[in-house]
Amino acid sequence: MGLAVVDSKLPARKPRIAITLGDPSGVGPELIAKLLSNIANQKRADILLLADHTELDAAIEDAGGVHVPISGIKVLDDGTAPNYHTTRSQVSKASGARCIHQLKRALKLVQAGEVDAIVFGPLNKSSLKKAGMTEEDELRWFAKQLDFKGTTSEINIAGELWTGRVTSHIGIEDVAARITKQSVLKAIELLHRLR
Repeated sequence: MGLAVVDSKLPARKPRIAITLGDPSGVGPELIAKLLSNIANQKRADILLLADHTELDAAIEDAGGVHVPISGIKVLDDGTAPNYHTTRSQVSKASGARCIHQLKRALKLVQAGEVDAIVFGPLNKSSLKKAGMTEEDELRWFAKQLDFKGTTSEINIAGELWTGRVTSHIGIEDVAARITKQSVLKAIELLHRLR
């Protein structure tokens, strides 16, 4: 799953988080249903789920019928799920387009100041590319959408251990050429600023 942090200078209150289901043909919807079934998560944040009710119902079923208390979640159903004909476990333009549609909705909420962060289920890079994403990954796509020119990186946090990437979503044959003094320094500087 991914997380995009927006603004750390907001007043103390529960964070407002926009959540998308990720790739409708993958495990994302099931994972998000399980995340939402944990009532503690709803107590920690105000959750806005960008999904049609039909998608949420299917995600709950895929997650084994977990109980998702909707009272603590605002479902932003825009009725567009029928416009995307997707098939489970298949890479497709429709699956990528559905992801992009929901990520764009989430970004609009960020830009309007209505949410503090975006959480999304796993995305399939092949489906995203079939749907027209030309960037190497969703982070570079987010940066382009926001006209951000600085360093982007996936940050992994496991307690006190924080890691960032020097390369991401490229073929193994291309990794060595991307490991430079400058690229490693950028990753270190980003982690230092965040810590």
